[in-house]
Amino acid sequence: MKVNTGTKGRSPTARPLHTKSSKGRQAEINIGLVGHVDHGKSSLCKALTGKWTDTHSEELKRGITIRLGYADAVFMKCPKCKGVNAFGAKEKCSTCGSTPKMLRAVSFVDAPGHETLMTTMLSGAAVMDGAILVIAANETCPQPRTEEHLMALKIACVKNVVIAQNKADLVSKEDAEKNHEQIKKFLKEHGYDHAPVIPISATFGLNMDALIHAVEEHIPTPARNPSKALKMFVSRSFDVNKPGTQVEALVGGVLGGSILEGTFKAGEDVELSPGINNTPTVFKVINIHTASGELTQGLPGGLIAIGTDLDPFLTQNDKFRGHVLGTPGSLPKPRDRLVMEIHELDRLIGEKLPPIKPGELVVLTIGTLTIAGEAGGLKKKELEVFLKGVAVFWPGQKIAITRREKGAWRLKAYGIAKG
Repeated sequence: MKVNTGTKGRSPTARPLHTKSSKGRQAEINIGLVGHVDHGKSSLCKALTGKWTDTHSEELKRGITIRLGYADAVFMKCPKCKGVNAFGAKEKCSTCGSTPKMLRAVSFVDAPGHETLMTTMLSGAAVMDGAILVIAANETCPQPRTEEHLMALKIACVKNVVIAQNKADLVSKEDAEKNHEQIKKFLKEHGYDHAPVIPISATFGLNMDALIHAVEEHIPTPARNPSKALKMFVSRSFDVNKPGTQVEALVGGVLGGSILEGTFKAGEDVELSPGINNTPTVFKVINIHTASGELTQGLPGGLIAIGTDLDPFLTQNDKFRGHVLGTPGSLPKPRDRLVMEIHELDRLIGEKLPPIKPGELVVLTIGTLTIAGEAGGLKKKELEVFLKGVAVFWPGQKIAITRREKGAWRLKAYGIAKG
């Protein structure tokens, strides 16, 4: 469906997202920052990127991450320095002051660690190519969300993980070593014993060079296929117009996310699905941006923001989070029912619940979409779910399943979608 100018979807005008054009650089990889609440994920993001991702008013008031946060960094290596001292994320080498060489641009996805926000973390995992699991050195390992987040990474097929043993400045050497042993034991139990553990202090920016070196060594950029039809998960949508902006100065709504396959350019038409009113919607890409400036083309890899000709009222407050972008006509039909092969997790978080019963409410994470559904019954490990809405998914796609336990939603299983 092609939306028309006016109330159905297009913005009154199609101005650029930013008035000043600058040459941008797209990150080539998305790395998640995950872990238990208050272990220092956002502080680490600030140490690596210079950006504090908790900007929502409720986040600032409560002092925790609520929405997914995003920030970019450029990893550098000094040609004059040796060992881990050569690595950094600044334009000047902090050791010798020389100008370092660029290694790669990285997008960080800062996921919330609070137990009530597990589904938000799961939606972020859908665009992660690797992860830094942040574990506080002054607390016993594992904490509940530490284990739950690692299991979520497993479901999302994130194999490459680096451990940041944060708050090492708050404990003695002996306690830090004891905590390190707990971490290594925990990683071995979950099949991540190959993951390096780097002691750091995010607050003081200590050992960032060693952490960046570990990321470069253990989280490679995955192979991409730009020749396939476009497939992009939308993880944010918003309106950048300030209150009181005149109609002729309005810009279209913005969609943010990560391209998994394919490419697109400014000026091209792409399809959003499920789309407006659950109807696949074709719109025009006005411009493409990263934190560093404007791009002429969106490629598979790091996070991007797309200026569109969609009505900004429709895109505000993440209304299109969980939708999928694709080449027009290439996406699966949105469906309100799915059947999946269910797999219980190797180690369940909390209590072991009875099998899912007909009529039970479950919450599914499909890509970046979080959606509730009513179970139709479990037969020979095959679960049918009637969704409280519609979703776009592919056969073989992994879907996280959370169930209610003592008033909270817990990650309990995952499903593999049937055709």
